[in-house]
Amino acid sequence: MARPAPAPPAGLSGRAYVDWLVAENGSLASAAARLSAHHLHREDALSIERALRRLRARPQGDGGKWGQRALLLFGLPDAAEQRARWMGSYHARFTDLPVPVCEDLLRLWDRPPLNLSRSARVWLALAHTSCALRRDDPPLALRLLDGVKRDLAAAPPDAQVEHLLVRAYLATRPDPAAVPGLLDQARAALERVEDGDQHACLMARWVDQRSYAYNRQNPPDHAASEALYLALPLSPLPFVRCRRANGLAFLRWKQGRPGEAAALAREAIRYAGDGGHLRLRFMALAMLARVSDGDEAQEAGRRAAAIAAALDDETLRLRIARLRTPR
Repeated sequence: MARPAPAPPAGLSGRAYVDWLVAENGSLASAAARLSAHHLHREDALSIERALRRLRARPQGDGGKWGQRALLLFGLPDAAEQRARWMGSYHARFTDLPVPVCEDLLRLWDRPPLNLSRSARVWLALAHTSCALRRDDPPLALRLLDGVKRDLAAAPPDAQVEHLLVRAYLATRPDPAAVPGLLDQARAALERVEDGDQHACLMARWVDQRSYAYNRQNPPDHAASEALYLALPLSPLPFVRCRRANGLAFLRWKQGRPGEAAALAREAIRYAGDGGHLRLRFMALAMLARVSDGDEAQEAGRRAAAIAAALDDETLRLRIARLRTPR
C-alpha cells in the first residue's frame, strides 16, 4: 500500500532538486555534461551548469529550459515520486488527515519541479480530486480528472486504475450506464499493477464499487455481490480486511441476518483502527449504526459523527446526516 516516504524539504524546491542532481551525478558539472551530451552538445556544459546554478539560487521558478530538460533526462527523486503517489492514493493515510491539512500539503507540493512530471501531475490531480470529493464538490473533481487525461499514458498502472475508479464513482448517479465499462477498464489495468500491497488495496476498492453496482440493480443481486467479497484474498492489510468485513456486513443485513451484520461491522471497526484509517473507521461505525439498534447504534452514530467533524469532511458529515434521517 502507498506509504509516506522520506522526501526532500519544502515539497521538492528547485534548490532541493539541483542538490539531488549533484548527489546523483557526483557534481553539478557532471550533470551539466550529461545534459549537454544528451542534446548533442548544441549548448556547452558550462552554460548549462550556470543555468542550473540559477535554478538553485531561485528555487521557486519552473526551472527554465534546462531545469525542464533535466527533469526529462534524470526524472524525479524516488522519495518525491512516492510522496506524490501517497497523496494521490485514496487508500493511503493521506485521506485520513483533516481536509484543510491535505490542501495545505498539496499547496506545498503542487509546484515545479514536481508538477512538471506527467506522472506526478496525475497523482497530484488525484489528490486534489480526493479533497474536492471530501468537500462535496463533484463538478470540480470531474474537471480535475479531465485535466490530466493527456498525462495518463505516462502514469503508472496504479494511477490509471485510481483515475478509472474515481471516474466510475463520479458516474454512479448521473450516468450509471457508464459505470460497468469504467470498472472493466479498471480491472484490466489492475493486472499491470506489480506492487502487491497496491494491487490488494485497489482490488478491494474495485470489489466495493462493483458490489455497489450489483446492489443497485433492479432487482439487486446480493448473491453476486457477496461472492465478490468472499473471493477477496485474506490480505494482512487492515485496509483490505476492513473493506471486506464492512461489505459483508451490509450484505448480511440485507439478507435479514442483523446479528452477523453487526459482528462483521465491529470487525471492520477493529481493522480500521489497526491500520489507523479514520475514514474507514467512520464507514464501519456508520455501518454498525445502520445494522444494530438501541444504545449500540446511537453510540456508533455519535462516534462516526465525531470523526466526520474532526476531519472537516463534508461528505462524511452528509452521510451520517442521511443515516440519522428517518425514512
